[in-house]
Amino acid sequence: MKLTRVFTALGSFCFLLSPASTGSQEESPEIIGPDRIQLKARPGKRLVLHCKAYPKCEDDQTLIYWLVNGSFPEDTFTNGRVAETKESTSEGGTILQRSLVLKNVTSEDLRSTFICVVTNPVGIAQKHITLKATIRKRLTERHCSNKV
Repeated sequence: MKLTRVFTALGSFCFLLSPASTGSQEESPEIIGPDRIQLKARPGKRLVLHCKAYPKCEDDQTLIYWLVNGSFPEDTFTNGRVAETKESTSEGGTILQRSLVLKNVTSEDLRSTFICVVTNPVGIAQKHITLKATIRKRLTERHCSNKV
């Protein structure tokens, strides 16, 4: 078997083998939806970022996880304000999903890049999310007086 790439994910080493050397018909994972998006977020409110992908590989060979500015959320946010949900599958295992929960959006989050990473022995796919603040507009009543 020919070793083509070595990388570190979630603190453990993963050895990637070329498909030609294993006789496998597996493919790189594929993110469902756009791979770069900007979402509106309201500071102080809860926000859930979703990531879904086709693993295109056996489930136990595919990892899905989140990074915030290149670091794992549990390393960046030690207070638990931002946390990943458990990995889950749907559609008979053909869709892999994991979300990132921001318990309350802060100004720091508006300057951050959230990356969902999906990797299998053949390749890697990423979804980049940035946030844009939305401010709730107050409705004001206008009083008009018409004089005759």
